[in-house]
Amino acid sequence: MLAGLRVLDVSHQYSGALAASLLADLGADVIAVEHPSRMTIRTMLPRKGESLWWKVVGRGKRAITLDMASPTGRDMFLKLAHNFDVIIENFRAGTLERWGLGPEDLERAGVNVVLLRISGFGQTGPYRDRPGFGTIAEAMSGFAYLNGERSGPPMFPSTTLADGVAGLFGAFGALSALWNRQRDNSPSLGVEVVDIALFEGLFRLIPTQIATYDQLGVIPIRPGNKLTSHGVLRNLYRSSDDRYLCMSAVGSVAIGRILMAVGATNLVAELDAGVMSAEPALVEEFLNRCDAQVAQWSSTTPFEIMTKALQANDAVFLTVYNAKDIVDDPQYAARGDLVSVPDGEDGVILMQGVVPKYPARQHDVPHAGRPKASDNSAVYREYLHLDSDELDRLHDQGVV
Repeated sequence: MLAGLRVLDVSHQYSGALAASLLADLGADVIAVEHPSRMTIRTMLPRKGESLWWKVVGRGKRAITLDMASPTGRDMFLKLAHNFDVIIENFRAGTLERWGLGPEDLERAGVNVVLLRISGFGQTGPYRDRPGFGTIAEAMSGFAYLNGERSGPPMFPSTTLADGVAGLFGAFGALSALWNRQRDNSPSLGVEVVDIALFEGLFRLIPTQIATYDQLGVIPIRPGNKLTSHGVLRNLYRSSDDRYLCMSAVGSVAIGRILMAVGATNLVAELDAGVMSAEPALVEEFLNRCDAQVAQWSSTTPFEIMTKALQANDAVFLTVYNAKDIVDDPQYAARGDLVSVPDGEDGVILMQGVVPKYPARQHDVPHAGRPKASDNSAVYREYLHLDSDELDRLHDQGVV
């Protein structure tokens, strides 16, 4: 899909590296630029030799090294930049400018590129100079405040959610800017900055926290696994033989299917009478009674009987998957959501497939994240016409 698109990925954290990885998955030629002696993602756990984080997020990319902060490295980067459509960075705001590689510096050098910039707090505003990681973004977005049990503290996700969402928005933003350039068909558009703060992507995904506060004067609070405050019947339920099922129902039809499976005919009658169109407080009270009856049923019913009853009524439910469940699941296999990716160190590594799917096309992940500097010789020869002796000299100077 993106064959011919050239991306220079100078990210050192997951958010920017993921944005570049998503473009690489769809065929873009992505070159990851790392500092010769340090790279945050390569130090992260778990590791089997190389960090598995890098194996996944560096997949499909060529890997080179360059000290962009050195005078020689800066000049090399400016020459490289002329050959690319997109540059992706996620340093603290102002870092590229300090190195003489900010948007104005690139434009003065005649570079025409989309520059995706992901940072903790964005390139503007009173917090722009602060450092920030995904956990801070999850706190600032309101997400952590909305997670956890009502009587307990806020809870953070167990994985890099804010970084991942920022990466998705980053890929979307870069492609939007590229489409705009192609539509305008201008031969010299300079540098188009796409500016994303880590907290903003996750903040954008939370639908009603601000509108609720603005219109109702209410600060939404942690609901645990329940969503009755949204008019949704949802929770995690444990069977009598100590297994877990999640159930979810939005709207009267879906709620009725769960209630029929449970045998809650009294509640089905209220549903049929139109309780979901009543005042919000009455809707919540009704859904809380539904939740209590489902919990009572599950606590006295074996897992297999629960699943058969829910399936018979076409209810929305599922067990809560762990990694082994995912690997063993036939739906994941049928969708191509698990792929065995070639790796020079470990042979093959099983990881996520390409998303989204294009049924008329074949999407392969050519290789896992490569060892540092694997492509120095090929890339620098292709773009800067450097020979082996010049590269050896730059390596000895610590530039590459």
